[in-house]
Amino acid sequence: MNKIKRLINIDDVIELLPYPTEFMKFCKSNNLKPPNPNSGNGKALSAMLNFNDFYWNRVTCDLFVKKFDIKTKDSIQLFNKHEQWGIKTSGERGKNYIIYPYRLSNKHKMRKNFKFNGTERQKHEEIDKIKLNIKNDYIDIPNREWQLGHKNPESEDNMDTNLVLQPPIQAKYRDKYIFLDTLTKIPTPKTLKQLYENNDSPYTTEQLKELKEWCNKTVN
Repeated sequence: MNKIKRLINIDDVIELLPYPTEFMKFCKSNNLKPPNPNSGNGKALSAMLNFNDFYWNRVTCDLFVKKFDIKTKDSIQLFNKHEQWGIKTSGERGKNYIIYPYRLSNKHKMRKNFKFNGTERQKHEEIDKIKLNIKNDYIDIPNREWQLGHKNPESEDNMDTNLVLQPPIQAKYRDKYIFLDTLTKIPTPKTLKQLYENNDSPYTTEQLKELKEWCNKTVN
């Protein structure tokens, strides 16, 4: 279990250190390719790895790139994107650090040996089908045929904030899904229950536990 982290004091970061040997062994054994240590992402990663008892927030990220003259438009991006290439990070909003002992991220596990089950030609044919469906169902629908619906079908709120413009194809989802915007939707609690009972839940067991914990804390 990780120890409770403290916010890093940027004055303690005297120099840019190489990646720890243990980390490099972990990467080698798991076929991971960390960022170039001389890049902005690499320097940020090295700082997190070598100061593993601490976390980084936006302020300390800004101070870090300023101290070591690292060019970036958004300093925190150098610290919070490392799950993309394979290493497990905190997952805590506003607290960036590397999980120790080191663990693989789910994104790496999903991508490992991932490939389309077909030829390159078949892959492009499937992509073209999807693009054609989007064109037919969304792009080519005349404006006069678009409809106004509720974002949340189980709410009685008729304010503009609960209304959304949609093409007719979305009608079949309206009673079962909450629309965050025209395209993005999530199942209502009733629909999620049905999906789960039909062994078709979009969530993993760990995600359901996370939702349960959050709901208990929020509702209570």
